[in-house]
Amino acid sequence: MLGRFRGVENDSLVFGDELHANMRFADEVSANTKRLVDEYIERAGLDPPPAEGDPAETVEPRIPDPLIRTMDWRACGIRSVVWCTGFTGDFTWVHLPGALNAVGQPVHADGVGAVPGLYFAGLDFGSTRKSGTIPALAEGAARLVERLVKGNATPSCMLGDSERKKGSEFPRSPLNLS
Repeated sequence: MLGRFRGVENDSLVFGDELHANMRFADEVSANTKRLVDEYIERAGLDPPPAEGDPAETVEPRIPDPLIRTMDWRACGIRSVVWCTGFTGDFTWVHLPGALNAVGQPVHADGVGAVPGLYFAGLDFGSTRKSGTIPALAEGAARLVERLVKGNATPSCMLGDSERKKGSEFPRSPLNLS
C-alpha cells in the first residue's frame, strides 16, 4: 500500500505520507462500530450467537519501510493503474470518457474499469462485502494482478462484439503511460 496519490511531478507519481494515520483512523472506526453494535445488543437484551472471526481482518497489510513517496512510472515500467481507495472516493481528477458514472464513481466489473488499462481495488462492494476494507486491498489487488498477468483483464461484459470474438487480449492502455 502507498499513501494518498497527490499527483504527478517531473514524470514521477507523488504519494502523501498519511498512510499510517489513515490506517489507524480506519481501525478506530471499525473498533467503534463494533463497540456500538455490542452496546446495542446489551441494551436490547439480545442473545446473539458467538462472535466469529472476520476474514476481512486477517490480512496483514504490506507497507514499504520507508514509505514510498515518489515513483518514476517509466523507470518502473508502469502501464496500468490499480486505484485502491476506501470510503467514497473523489474521482474528479479522472478525465477519461466512460470511466465514471453519472454520480462520478468508477464504472467497473470486479475492479476492471470500463476504460482499458484502468483498474480499481478497495471500492465498497467492488467484488465482495469486504472489498472496501483496508485488509481486503491486498486480496483485491492480487486478483487484479492475476487477471493482468493472465491477459484477461477486460471482463467479457465490457467487451464489444468484435473484441469478444477476438478473445480477451490485454487491452492497450489509453492512459498515456507509455
